[in-house]
Amino acid sequence: MSRRTSEMIDKEIELLTAQLSVLQRREDDFARILEDMVRLQSSVRAEREALDSKITELEGQKQPINWLPTELLIEIFLIRTEDESTDLAIGQSYNSAPVLISHVCHNWRELALATSRLWSFISYRTTQWIPLPLRVFLQRAENSPISFNFISTPGTSTSDNSVMATLEAATSVNIIQTLYYRRRCFRSLTFECGSAKSMEHILTSITRAYDQLHELESLDLAINTLDPSFEGTQLLTSDLLSTDQSPPGSPIMLRHLRLQQMPLSILPAFLVRSIRTLELSYPPKKSHSTRLHRFTLKMSQLVNLLRHTPQLYDLSLIGVTPVWDVITRLPTNGQLPHGATEPRNLAVVSCIELPELKRLEWKYAYHRDVFPFMSLMILPGLERWDLSIAQSPIKRFDVTQFRGNHIHDRDSFVQAEPLSNVLVLHALRELNVNCQNEDTLGYSLRQFLLPSLARLDIAFVGQHTRKESDFPSLPRLESIFRDPRLPHLTHLSISSFDISPGHGKSMLGYMPNLLSLTLGACTGVNVMLEALAEAYGCAPVTGGVRNKVCGVRVCPRLEDLILWSCSDFDFRTLWSTVHTRSLAPDDDGDEQQKEAFETEVIASAVLGRKIRPLKKMRNAGTKPSQQRVDPNGLSANDASRSTLIPMQEALHPSRLACVHLEDCSQISHHEALSLGRWGTMVIFR
Repeated sequence: MSRRTSEMIDKEIELLTAQLSVLQRREDDFARILEDMVRLQSSVRAEREALDSKITELEGQKQPINWLPTELLIEIFLIRTEDESTDLAIGQSYNSAPVLISHVCHNWRELALATSRLWSFISYRTTQWIPLPLRVFLQRAENSPISFNFISTPGTSTSDNSVMATLEAATSVNIIQTLYYRRRCFRSLTFECGSAKSMEHILTSITRAYDQLHELESLDLAINTLDPSFEGTQLLTSDLLSTDQSPPGSPIMLRHLRLQQMPLSILPAFLVRSIRTLELSYPPKKSHSTRLHRFTLKMSQLVNLLRHTPQLYDLSLIGVTPVWDVITRLPTNGQLPHGATEPRNLAVVSCIELPELKRLEWKYAYHRDVFPFMSLMILPGLERWDLSIAQSPIKRFDVTQFRGNHIHDRDSFVQAEPLSNVLVLHALRELNVNCQNEDTLGYSLRQFLLPSLARLDIAFVGQHTRKESDFPSLPRLESIFRDPRLPHLTHLSISSFDISPGHGKSMLGYMPNLLSLTLGACTGVNVMLEALAEAYGCAPVTGGVRNKVCGVRVCPRLEDLILWSCSDFDFRTLWSTVHTRSLAPDDDGDEQQKEAFETEVIASAVLGRKIRPLKKMRNAGTKPSQQRVDPNGLSANDASRSTLIPMQEALHPSRLACVHLEDCSQISHHEALSLGRWGTMVIFR
């Protein structure tokens, strides 16, 4: 084989180079085509995604939730964020509602991240220090007013477990340091700790930096461990309420204060002076004995706190049964009541005036404490009183625990206190009281006069403490109130009581202006219905051929009758009640003259004698401005408290507008609807 020359090799290389160039051009063409295809593919993909997004948007428009405007959707998100009960139930360590909302869809995420108020409800519910969620929420909240909750999960005797208490204290210090730079934005602060040591660190930071907490409106301080120990702290000996009187430089904005198992003198006076809502909670202890480093609530401490709250509007006491260590001032003549002994170790205090207090709630109160406590306060504007009377312990562990205004009881230290026998609540319009023993109703309310009472709710909640299976008998109204006459009462509700025969008519006779009557889970309902169905009498109709029932004896203005879970009344009695109160005069002619004429004729027929009008009194024309008004604000007419029903109203009672029957198995649906023939609206469930 001959050897190729250089020229031949060069020609072959040149040929291969030309082929390679052709292939390179073809490869570039293919790359350009592929690039165009990729670009076309991307364009098609983008167009497809746009169409998919449009379809998703159109499909979303079918859902009513997407019809809402953005502003309304934000308000819904805020309501869900404020409710932390779901997060507590599933054990979340932070408020997960904003996070979950932001993960629903793209639109909701953009809306959630753009709404800083949604991240302003911050919760921290663990004793472990995990700073990331707290810092993220603070960053996204921006300058919105912040509501912060620190809730330590109560363990087994957390206050006695030094390891858990130390960990919680360290976490509380880290939280305070993290929150400090945003202190000007806080609107609400809630700290529920398991140990007093943690609470001491928190209180120190709050009192030192309060002049910079310009937006703080609500403060909740609670220890969630039963009967906590305050060993190693200064909380029991601290008395900032009496010593620290220096006001801050800026106005105080605090309106709500809640203390649970906390001493009452831990906050300075200028801090509590502006509050409008005060809640004190002290769960009952297992033992009444005084233990070292434990807090015992005394009446002197409660009086001192209330004296520094002149703007208080709403007072809530939960489980507050203080040890009585105070008495009111002695009489001007210096003489004690007959049989009383000189009190020792008791502070003499004056009555507290709370002119703006409108609502008082007291849960789990002992009946012996009610009147003495109310006698310590002057409440000219109290309008609503919610009272829950607890069963007093049978065994008294301490003489100071034997409370009540019992002057002739030598075992009661309150015997030396010159308390008045009657307390008048002139402005009270609503009273809601429940008890665990029917006898405590009279013991608690017997010394009160309620001249303006318009709503009364009485309920028995002690069925679990009774050995008998039936309901207790409802005490007579004369046994509950000092003056049973309630001429201004318009709404009455009775629950879980047995109404004795003859009691219904006597009780309803004291309520001439009653508009609504509610009986729930009661027995003896027939007694009430028979009283409501009792007619004033019978009178002959035109021509004297037959007689007709006319008028009612009690409650001529009754319009609503509500019966739920009542199973011992019969339909005939209910029908008689509705029928008696449905007889109205004809609509033709001059209504006013016709009613006046019928009243005179029917009354004469019922009473068997002619009714003559009374002579007009000389002072009948006295103007309202000239009526005598006593210093307590009641007019001379109100002082009489008459419960007599005018003849005009007795003979022409109001028609029952509504009868509400719920869970009354003895009444069929057909029977209930038949009551509507008399023009009464019937609600049957």
